[in-house]
Amino acid sequence: MLTQTRPSQTARRRHAGQGAPAQAPGDAATAAEIRRFAFRQGPGRTVLNPPVEVENDAPTTAALAPHGARGSLGHMLPADTRAVLEALPYPAWPGRQSGGPAHLGHVLLAAFGLQRREPSNMFNDHRVVASVRSKFPVHAFVVTGQGTACYLDPYRQALVELGRPAAPAELLPPAGGVTVLLAPRYTDLPTGYARLRAALTELETGVNLRALFSAADLFGVTAQLRADGAATHAAARLIQAAGAGAWGAPVLVTLNPVTLPPHTQLPGAGDPPPDQDARLAEQAAHWSVREAARIAGPALAAGDEPAQPAHGLPVLASLDGRDGSGVSWAQVLWQRTAGRAPKGVSGFTVLPCQVTERCVADLAAFAAVPGPSGQLRRVAERVRISVALQHAGALPPGVSTLAGAQLRPVRSDPAVMTSIQRQFGYPLTPGGACGIRHATAVWVLSADVNAVIADLGPGGWALLQRWCGWAAHGICTASAAHGLFARPARSFDEYALHAVLGLPDSEVPVFIVVCGRTQFAEPAWDLRT
Repeated sequence: MLTQTRPSQTARRRHAGQGAPAQAPGDAATAAEIRRFAFRQGPGRTVLNPPVEVENDAPTTAALAPHGARGSLGHMLPADTRAVLEALPYPAWPGRQSGGPAHLGHVLLAAFGLQRREPSNMFNDHRVVASVRSKFPVHAFVVTGQGTACYLDPYRQALVELGRPAAPAELLPPAGGVTVLLAPRYTDLPTGYARLRAALTELETGVNLRALFSAADLFGVTAQLRADGAATHAAARLIQAAGAGAWGAPVLVTLNPVTLPPHTQLPGAGDPPPDQDARLAEQAAHWSVREAARIAGPALAAGDEPAQPAHGLPVLASLDGRDGSGVSWAQVLWQRTAGRAPKGVSGFTVLPCQVTERCVADLAAFAAVPGPSGQLRRVAERVRISVALQHAGALPPGVSTLAGAQLRPVRSDPAVMTSIQRQFGYPLTPGGACGIRHATAVWVLSADVNAVIADLGPGGWALLQRWCGWAAHGICTASAAHGLFARPARSFDEYALHAVLGLPDSEVPVFIVVCGRTQFAEPAWDLRT
């Protein structure tokens, strides 16, 4: 689960009853508008924004398939993905053994599939990827070589054929492959997130992108990100035609070679609650959704560049298994969690523990995997990854920075975790758990946002969020392999965290990931196939 920003009590009083002005629809935002928006998303959020108030039971459309993806034709996904992943030991990713194409269903389930249902959890069922309060606003579509467009429905365990004509020619994949479209739907996040809808959906787009590339590696499939403006616009039109709601700029990935499950009659989808589609249409007119769409507009101009194969997984030195993990990739995906607290308590609990230097090295290697496009790699060059550590083998407690895949100590500070906890948006209370003081590591991604926008243009802000999501999912994956939770979060005071880490004046923290051993455990229902 991603943790969202919660304002201070002072900010709540300051903005009591204050609404936010609606952003007029129009063309994509300019660089100046993006900078103002980025300030309101970051250092200026408690001064300029209305407070974020999201109730746990706020109505959403998180599990609602688009209207065009509720038909009876499509492709059933395989029922043996778990068994295949059980045979793959972490951290190796041997890829294809037979030399033939991989089953597309295995790749999609390893990237986005359902994992478990936790009986006392108030949120939606757990999947491979982290998502703010398990709302999963990023949806996956697939375009086949025959021009058929399908929607990935994790609950029907199927690729559901869209009820529309063939997909545009711009989206056709190379021979033997498919094109996967990852599309964020802003209206899946409750209204209370308001201006945060934009940042959270872009961050989760990066998370899902990394999950897809990682799954492709596990099955020996070549994955390529298509930075192609014409194709991105065509994908946006196809997705918007699939159903109501407000969609952000999609991301296109080709997978090759893969085989499709047989085309077949699917089990019935059932009718959704009657208010769900109406909510999608209603929320599309909300000021925060219209603003988010305008801010994300520049991302539709994907900056045409040749697609190059890329990887989501690093090659680790611990290939002989002597790191002590002894887990399969099926266990890694099952264990990935953002932490929990007991029923009736919000936040997350942490059990103090010691980890090995090998564990920290693995986390660093996953954090350092390059992005799958030239634009994302340019963003990464402007992002500083700092990490606060404690109880990590012989490594001293304090702050380090990531250089390549290596950690370089900046300063020793035995109290650094306590300092970070003091400025976290969810304080320790009788009804709220916050165990950062006991965490193993806190990874902080910071950047000079002005410089990113100057370098990459108005689309730089969205690319920055996607890169942070890409890196965060890598940290989450490695943490799961070592029995740790990893909680991506935006709930922090930018100025206070800036001071704790001693960042340069021009940089602001953009995203953090808290890693540690969870105190919470309960039996869970296995939803894997």
